[in-house]
Amino acid sequence: MKKPLFLLIFSLILVVGVSAQNQKHIDSLIVKLATTENDTSKVNLLNKIATDVFFVNYEMILEYAGKALELSKDIRYKKGIAEAYNNIGIYYRSKGVYDLAIDYFFNSLEIMEEINDKSGIARCYNLFGIIYYYLHNYNFSLDYYNKALEINLEQNDKKWIAGNYNNVGMIYEKLGEYGLALEYYFKSLEANIELNNKNWIANNYGNIGSLYLETGNPKSLEYFQKRLQLNTELNDLSGIAQSNYLIGRYYTSQDQLDSAINYLRLGYVLADSIGNLYLINNIAKELSEAYAGTANYKEALSFHELHNQLNDSLYFEDNAKKITRLELQYKFRKDEQLNEIKLQKTRLIRTSIATTLVMVFLLILLFIARQRENIKQNKLEEKKLNLENELLKAELKHKDKTFEDNVKYLMLKNDLITKVSERLIKEKPLFRKENQKIIEGIIIDLQSSKDDEILQEFEVRFNQAYAGFVEQLNKCSDDLTPNEKKLCTFIKLKMSTKEISSLTGQSISSIETARTRLRKKLNLQEKEISLHTFLENL
Repeated sequence: MKKPLFLLIFSLILVVGVSAQNQKHIDSLIVKLATTENDTSKVNLLNKIATDVFFVNYEMILEYAGKALELSKDIRYKKGIAEAYNNIGIYYRSKGVYDLAIDYFFNSLEIMEEINDKSGIARCYNLFGIIYYYLHNYNFSLDYYNKALEINLEQNDKKWIAGNYNNVGMIYEKLGEYGLALEYYFKSLEANIELNNKNWIANNYGNIGSLYLETGNPKSLEYFQKRLQLNTELNDLSGIAQSNYLIGRYYTSQDQLDSAINYLRLGYVLADSIGNLYLINNIAKELSEAYAGTANYKEALSFHELHNQLNDSLYFEDNAKKITRLELQYKFRKDEQLNEIKLQKTRLIRTSIATTLVMVFLLILLFIARQRENIKQNKLEEKKLNLENELLKAELKHKDKTFEDNVKYLMLKNDLITKVSERLIKEKPLFRKENQKIIEGIIIDLQSSKDDEILQEFEVRFNQAYAGFVEQLNKCSDDLTPNEKKLCTFIKLKMSTKEISSLTGQSISSIETARTRLRKKLNLQEKEISLHTFLENL
């Protein structure tokens, strides 16, 4: 009886000592909390305290996680809400209320997916793996651990790569795949040693020792003791309790039941002090069997009843059904979200198509309107051009009329000079002899100036009215004489041979001969076109 009493006293001293050291760390965080603004920093600190009190007192998790959740909702900090949900879920997991725990984990996962926090998603998968491990649903647990590990590898998150290597190894051990399990344990141990992560190094030692115990390898006790030493250095009550449980199992396997009971009782006291029901349940089962082996049936019955009671309170089978239902609900919500996303995409595509069609329709209308405007503008331009042509024709007609009037005036002037000259010649004998010479001089002046003046004035007026005609004429024939060019201008003006004769003083026969020669030079002798028509079109 003395040894169990001594062991109990030692356990209480250990609990008080370790709790005091851990509480000191928690107290320092709480002091910092008082000076932190009500923002995301305070939420993160509250969630940090909720996580760290896991090693001191599970009951405190709910208090600080609840405050973190409330503040996160006030400031709409989604990541803070998700992490608070995880901490609250861990609290209910420690109480064995697995269905409520996993409900919080699913709520956290939905937020992590919404904000696309890959690390947070991996953490949720990891928490699902733990729950299914506790419920002995090892295939589901392995599936979630592998999902978490895939994200860890993608992000090169060395800490959680090492952690999930260990977790995957635990599942393979439960499935009887001892070779694979040991491979993952040592991969995890190597990574944790590199990271100097002593908490998880201790877990690796414990898991390797458990596997060796399962396969009959005598090194198992060595690894359990390594774990206990590290847990003690780290003041990890949960880890110390687990290490004592593992060492107790080892001694049970060696039929050293007194030693087994000592370690199991110590583990029991520590697990009870932090409220770890899952571990208490496992230790109660081992103690019941160990006491039965020593014929201490009273203690054996007491721990057997405790084990049954805890089994009933943990509701393993009932929890499994509830969790299955919750997972189906989550998947249903997930499918609904995916369907909604698909529906939104379909609506977006339809809206895009409708918008495109409307734009195309508007562009067609705009094109038609522009075409109509262009046609209208072309018609206006055409109308304007026609008007300009009409004005030009009218102007040309006016010029032709003016020019014809000028020509007629010149011809009348020439006729008048001729008549005056002829009358002076006729009346000359009637004048005195001294005046007859004067009369002769006047007649000579009139006769000599008549043709040159009229022809020069005619040429000036014609060039004004028909600019470019002579150039076009030169293109038709480059050997026309000046007189032939003048004849062409007379013909263009529809002057008769008699009028040309009167204007130039040439005989009618000379002009006819000149016309024949002109047709030949213009290559018109074999063409059924009048000389006037040809020249009019130039």
